Amino acid sequence: MIYQHIKYSLLAILTISLLSACSGSDDDDASGAETYKAKVTRTAYGIPHIEADDWGSLGYGFGYSYSQDNYCVLMREIVAANGQSAEFFGEEDGDLDADFIFQRINNSNPAETQRLLDSQPAHVQSLISGYVSGVNRYLRDTGVANLAEGDVGCRNASWVRYIDALDLIKYFRGIQLQNSSTGGLLRQSIMDTSGPSAAVTASPDQFGIKSKMSTLLAKHIQGGSNGIALGSEYTQSGRGMLLANPHQPWQGSGRWYQAHLTIPGEYDVMGATLQGVPVIPLGFNDQLAWTHTVSFAGRFTLYGLAINPANPL
Repeated sequence: MIYQHIKYSLLAILTISLLSACSGSDDDDASGAETYKAKVTRTAYGIPHIEADDWGSLGYGFGYSYSQDNYCVLMREIVAANGQSAEFFGEEDGDLDADFIFQRINNSNPAETQRLLDSQPAHVQSLISGYVSGVNRYLRDTGVANLAEGDVGCRNASWVRYIDALDLIKYFRGIQLQNSSTGGLLRQSIMDTSGPSAAVTASPDQFGIKSKMSTLLAKHIQGGSNGIALGSEYTQSGRGMLLANPHQPWQGSGRWYQAHLTIPGEYDVMGATLQGVPVIPLGFNDQLAWTHTVSFAGRFTLYGLAINPANPL
């Protein structure tokens, strides 16, 4: 094993990096004047094990380590969450409909976005601030000219920039809404600029919600994930076991990222998270394990709106 300051060197089995920074001392860092210190251990297959004494430093080590592996993936999502995909990626790779929705949701009311950040517990705010500092430190250390190349890279891209905590909040909101406002049935309805036809307007189901929902449910029935929990009476070891088998894609921003986060004596969790998310939503600690999967629980409440038959819009 070796010890290094900031720079990352890959060994076949184990690498340890010591990261430190004083936030607020650089114009790329808007997370406040705090000192971050973290130790990152890279084990086999490059899995980062981040250890720190406080939540901000834990986020800092996590953000830097993640950026070493997937910086451009997150940066693309930040662009999209700000409603700028068509502006920077062009008509072919951008999404004007998504940009319209994200501009309305994320950019039309900055105070609401700030409120979402301020409403988080103090340790979560510190974690996010540290994570942002780690991501920005990676960009500063690496330089835009040395970032990943290729179709999913962002070397010398005009849209690469330093981010702030609100950028992450916008991205998180996009994840939360991916099955409602930013995708699927509701997105289709939001972007239906011509309005329903006269025949649809005259029907009891004005917007064809029932047929659209049936189509949507039929599509989801073909997918799904698996989560299997076994009680101690059903295992050879006499301890509970959990199988997590989420069906996420292997490429892009939807794939899992594995990490181990530790604050000695306070927090010790290993598992997987979505790209650019500084917490572990699927994992385990010394006492329990948790996963998630797809279910058919009712998560949306539909309301019928009586519209003017002479003006469907």
